[in-house]
Amino acid sequence: METITLHTKQDLDIYVNPQRQNILRRMRIAGEPMTPKQLSDQIGISPSSIQHHIKKLLSIGVVELDRSELIHGIVARYYRLSPKTISIGLGLEADHQEQRMAVLQNDMAQLFSGFVHYCEHGYPTVKPGEPFGDMSYGILHLEPEQVKELYAIIHDFIQTHETKTPSSQAWEYALIAYPIDEVHP
Repeated sequence: METITLHTKQDLDIYVNPQRQNILRRMRIAGEPMTPKQLSDQIGISPSSIQHHIKKLLSIGVVELDRSELIHGIVARYYRLSPKTISIGLGLEADHQEQRMAVLQNDMAQLFSGFVHYCEHGYPTVKPGEPFGDMSYGILHLEPEQVKELYAIIHDFIQTHETKTPSSQAWEYALIAYPIDEVHP
């Protein structure tokens, strides 16, 4: 899969914008192309504002035009997420590192907030073996080749399930893995 790496401050500024992050999240949840009007109805800002943000996201390749349809005499443009991995460039030079960390903190805070809300308001009573939201964490002891294998398994699984199907449900996730340095635990 192709990767878009956000190298410049301008790219990061476009991507980190809270409204644009909200648009991207709504598009991920929908799992299908959406019009600015559909996004506007969900987010609560005008379709013209959504269109402005989409143009910015188009400029960095994060979204793309899927199709146009004539609906009641109006051309409706449907946009979809680009089938590309987005990298905020954490492994790059130190330039704009604070901005990159702000993206990470915002994404993780939003995801954790959603999980807490789920636990407080929607956590179902389930029978063993039924799917439900959960969190697991721990320490793995891996050889370098096993790390590559783990990332490949996760990446392949995610890629296979990023597309909405008639019977699928959107699940939000976060996976964090990093080597622990004995000096800086």
